[in-house]
Amino acid sequence: MISLPLFKRNMIASIKFMLIFLAVLAMYTSIIIWMFDPEMADLLNQYSEMMPGFMSAMGMSGGVGTLIEFINTYLYGFLMIIVPMIFEVMLVNKLIMKYVDNGSMACLLSTPNSRKKIIFTQLVSIAISVVVLIVLVTLIGLACSEIMFPGKLDIDKYISLNFSTVLLHLMVSGIAVFSACFFNESKGYVSVGVGLPIGFYLIEMLSNMGGDLEKLKYLTIYTMLPGESIVSGSGDVILANIAMLIIAFVLYVSGAIWFIKKDLPL
Repeated sequence: MISLPLFKRNMIASIKFMLIFLAVLAMYTSIIIWMFDPEMADLLNQYSEMMPGFMSAMGMSGGVGTLIEFINTYLYGFLMIIVPMIFEVMLVNKLIMKYVDNGSMACLLSTPNSRKKIIFTQLVSIAISVVVLIVLVTLIGLACSEIMFPGKLDIDKYISLNFSTVLLHLMVSGIAVFSACFFNESKGYVSVGVGLPIGFYLIEMLSNMGGDLEKLKYLTIYTMLPGESIVSGSGDVILANIAMLIIAFVLYVSGAIWFIKKDLPL
């Protein structure tokens, strides 16, 4: 079903590319966990009081009484959304859109591989890369928590939070994948595949500010991440996860079908 030589090349390129984003997330994850210290937490609370609108817009508002609440509020409201999102749209551009836009897809199709096999290989490479990035960050977070605050982290909730985060980013990458498969030029991909995820987050920022703007949460995919429900132990987390998985699956499959059938500028 996949081209092993192409898959290996994709993964080597992806890992080299991923290390940059992993380093950024590892740094901020360790810093945020370190700041759970009461003195540093008081400093963050002062920032929240000084700039309540800004902190809310960035998703950094919520409970901070426990380590899992602290991590969810200060890491998963902004950094664990934005940084992986940038990685995903750049990776999809690298593995799909660039080949189509510059005409080098002809080189791949000249090999004994069908369109179906090539696009399936690219999609598997993208999905695995997204999962690997979040898993590695999860392991780093677990290690930092146990080193700095042994026994303070609710590991089950932390793993559940990151599992939902994986599904969210498969959905985000699915938007980029479908756009890369649909358009033949980078400008179309940038407008939709990059523009939509960023636009959804800008809407999320507005909805976080509350008031009448809170209704905007129904117009963005990022509110599907059930972080608060996981941390508080309330709400239907399974339903949210299933919804994100279905949307991601539909976007990936629809993109593949469109790519196989469309006319390519070869």
